[in-house]
Amino acid sequence: MPKTSKGGLLASKPYYISAILLARNTLIILTIALLYVNLVVADEPKPISPGWYQKLIGPGFATNWFKTEEPMKKYSEQNIEDVRDKGFKNLRLRCRANLYSYDYTATNFTWFLGNLTTVVDHCLKHKVIPIVSWIHHHAEAYATQEDHDAYVAWWTAVAKQLKNKHFKLSFNLFTELGIDECETNCDESLRKRIDKYNNWTADVVAAIRATGGNNGQRILILGSPGKTAKDLENINSTIYRNDSYMMAEWHIYASGPNKEKDGQKYWKGNGIPKGQENVKKAINEATNFTKESKLRTYLGAWMPQDNKGGNVTEDEVISFATELRGVNIPWSLNVLDRYYDTKEKTWLTEKQKIQGRDLNMSRVLDNIREVMP
Repeated sequence: MPKTSKGGLLASKPYYISAILLARNTLIILTIALLYVNLVVADEPKPISPGWYQKLIGPGFATNWFKTEEPMKKYSEQNIEDVRDKGFKNLRLRCRANLYSYDYTATNFTWFLGNLTTVVDHCLKHKVIPIVSWIHHHAEAYATQEDHDAYVAWWTAVAKQLKNKHFKLSFNLFTELGIDECETNCDESLRKRIDKYNNWTADVVAAIRATGGNNGQRILILGSPGKTAKDLENINSTIYRNDSYMMAEWHIYASGPNKEKDGQKYWKGNGIPKGQENVKKAINEATNFTKESKLRTYLGAWMPQDNKGGNVTEDEVISFATELRGVNIPWSLNVLDRYYDTKEKTWLTEKQKIQGRDLNMSRVLDNIREVMP
């Protein structure tokens, strides 16, 4: 019989310590492996519901990079980092389609797609929500069949280019349906012809969804047929009824409040009573639409200053700017360049003359940041 200690064979000190170390090391390895698996799973792109996406968008800015023929001339990745460090969460990448011909195989359009991809990638890298939107004022105003086909082709090209990007990227189908170009002859415009609007929207939704990748479940943000929230009800519900990944965009103060006394943008002093009532009415129209349609919304453009007449004072600008506190609708402030020099990569601090009025927009932005969600 072999000699043993009182506790048996495993009671000898070397064997006991080895067993403990083996068990501990095995547990550590298993824990690390489990953590790695959880991290990988958590990082896998998954479709985002409109309710959650509405929270992710938060406050942000509309941008002008892709409203010029040389978007990267004043762009730097540092721009995205600075926006995020300031507490803003989204950038609306407004893209002027009229800068290009309807030949979307042309070299300059290929460059556009590459540059757009770069900015989208930087947004995703730095945890800023990129929202791509389309602009073509002439096409919106005259809305011919050729314009329709080009609109669908533009979005198809963009969607194919970005189809494998994270679900945090969304497509805003219209920036704004303008009628400036047609002036008094706007009977065929998308804003006047709701049947055309619904046809264009339904066709482009189908085209984007068919491009594959993540686009089948990507958030698509429909544009308001008449800009404001009250016009959202004119969207044909068949477009979004059976699609679980849609929202709608609206706006009313894209050029700011003004002193037109009986107008829907009127603001004076602290806004009591008429100005505040106007804001509440605009917000209520959006929230009521959501209650009835179940389609969540996003305020795609607003600014606190009177960008047309310059009739609102700096204190009034700040009073109006803070009126959006407590509103559970994400927004993009119009426009980043008013507060930040993208070329110099620095926030603006000097007073600016806007429509003849000196305004400290840095002070305005500080007040907005104090109340934003």
